[in-house]
Parts: sequence; structure tokens; C-alpha cells
Amino acid sequence: MAERIDKQHRYPWEVIELAVIWYQRDNLTYRAVSDKLMQHGVEVSHKTVFEWVQKFGDVVSSKPKRTQKPRTSALNIEESYVKVNGEWKYMYRTTDGRGNIVNAVVRSRRNLASAKSFLKRASDEN
Repeated sequence: MAERIDKQHRYPWEVIELAVIWYQRDNLTYRAVSDKLMQHGVEVSHKTVFEWVQKFGDVVSSKPKRTQKPRTSALNIEESYVKVNGEWKYMYRTTDGRGNIVNAVVRSRRNLASAKSFLKRASDEN
């Protein structure tokens, strides 16, 4: 389980960390990160992404990187129940063989259709 740095935020630490990683690693603008999160079901303004990068950028970039494990084509799938904006939502997340987050999405319902659409998207991207 990821460590929470600041419990004052309404979004889970995984979402904040993912936004900061996308900004730093993929060299995206704050608006592009906000749009990418919107595609995954998380509504965040570009100003919020800016604040996260300013506050947590050093923490995320200084986090010790895992040693490189042998790459496998298998994806690990996680489902979590997280609170976003005061409402409980389902977060689906896939990681590759090295533990890097490949895809994540937040949905309000937990049903077969949402799980299938997420799995299809994750398999198409991999």
C-alpha cells in the first residue's frame, strides 16, 4: 500500500502520485495531465495538478526506484474502493511485471461492463 504524505487531500495518494509522474516523466503540461486524468474518470483542474507537482514533486522524484525485475508480458490488475470528493468510487489499476502503473481508471459503479471495458483498454495499450 502506498504511503500517504498528507491526509488533507480529497484524492487518494495513488492519483496524486500518478499525476506527478505523468507530468515529470512524460513532460506533459498541467492541462494535459488534467485531461488525461479526466479520461480515467478523475475530475481535477490544472491548478490542482500544479499544486500537487509543487508540493509532492520532490517526494515522488526522490522515491527510491525499484530494481529492474525481468520483464514479463503479464499485467497485474488491482481493484480498490477509494473516496473521491466525498463519494466512494472503484479504482481499477494495472501494473506491468516491474510494478509500474500502466493504466488506472476511477468508476462510480462496480459491474461487469466497466471491468470489461477497462480490461479491453488495458490489453489494447499493452
